[in-house]
Amino acid sequence: MDSGPIEFELDKFDCIIFNYCFWARCLAVTSDFTRRVAAFHGLKIAIFQDEYDYFLWHRQTVIALGVQTIVTCVPEAHWRDVFQGAEFDGVEFIHALTGYVTDDLSSLPPGKSLEARAYSIGYRGRPVPFAYGRLTQEKVLIGERMKAFCEQYGVAANIEVTEEARIYGAAWPAFIGNCRAVLGTESGSNVFDFDGSVKPAIEAYVATHPDADFETVHALFLKELDGKIRMNQVSPRIFEAIAMRTGLVLFEGGYSGVVQPWEHYIPLKKDFSNVGDVLRAVSDDALLGAMTERAYNDIIASGKYHFRTFIRQIDAHIDAKVPLAQGWLPCFELVGWRASEDESMTPLPTLGTHRPTSQPLRHTDAVKDPFAGFHWNAGAFHRALMKRYEALLYSGTGQAIKRAIAKNPVIYTWSRRVVRILTGRG
Repeated sequence: MDSGPIEFELDKFDCIIFNYCFWARCLAVTSDFTRRVAAFHGLKIAIFQDEYDYFLWHRQTVIALGVQTIVTCVPEAHWRDVFQGAEFDGVEFIHALTGYVTDDLSSLPPGKSLEARAYSIGYRGRPVPFAYGRLTQEKVLIGERMKAFCEQYGVAANIEVTEEARIYGAAWPAFIGNCRAVLGTESGSNVFDFDGSVKPAIEAYVATHPDADFETVHALFLKELDGKIRMNQVSPRIFEAIAMRTGLVLFEGGYSGVVQPWEHYIPLKKDFSNVGDVLRAVSDDALLGAMTERAYNDIIASGKYHFRTFIRQIDAHIDAKVPLAQGWLPCFELVGWRASEDESMTPLPTLGTHRPTSQPLRHTDAVKDPFAGFHWNAGAFHRALMKRYEALLYSGTGQAIKRAIAKNPVIYTWSRRVVRILTGRG
């Protein structure tokens, strides 16, 4: 989608996969794109995540494209609650986690010995909009309450739930590896706003009632909706902690069946009534050491949750649905290079291979004629815009601007529309 119009023949392919990034980042799909994909007779697979946003935004596009298989994080019990309508009667569904174990993750060096770690408990969270429901608010609740308990009992902890305290890059695994245990909750949102009316109503209410708390908003707007569809699932953060041999203190839950209480993690009741038992378990070297090693062997070393395992599942589905491929051999080669992502691609001499497109470097940003002519790359513009938008959005200045605009519901509504048009995000 970053490269502009698709100018090669789709019929040369056996399968088209629309990955999660396509749905999360793409702007409006053109009528020509829809027509060409709809006419494609091969297998069409859509991979979703955060379906409470991205599927609901793109539902009509999925139908128009003629997608036959949907890879989804929605638990099987709720497939037809989310993918409603006769249009999905013939669609096949494959369940997927929100993330898997990568080669980089499985090759991380173990953290310090438990005795040498500076913090008994660590955590980083951030506020989540009320519109996503009660499950998402647990990310703040567990941090705030456990930070208070650790201070009360004199437990060495590094717990924060603000945007400013987020940790990125190489500092993140270093942080995990310096904690005996980290906190965690189930991920996902259990609020599916099918007609798109709830989130704007909540935002308008909060704009005029800035001191409103979550329980008030929940009672007014979410009470009848929250929890009808349960998306509770395991977070990739849990894989990160296990890979670092760091213990897990998790709110009681299912976690997609990946981890089990007292076998792989220390369960924390949501009313915090067993916090004393939890803190004693975190301080027990023998108990915590055995638990982290067992979790590593079962979750990481076993390969059960590695990306390769997931890919094999998708490959097997494609093989079953496309038993007679057209005979086009896939070619893997280096077609060009550039010194950095901001520079133009330098093509390599052709190696005589047959690519499905006659323009293999179309995804680059090189200007063909620097002497004359006008060059416009919508994809490059969109990427640059997104980088600046996200940098502003998560800065202190951006948050201050958002609070100021939110005081006027009309300006706030129109500002969101403009942002949605420019970036594809609200």
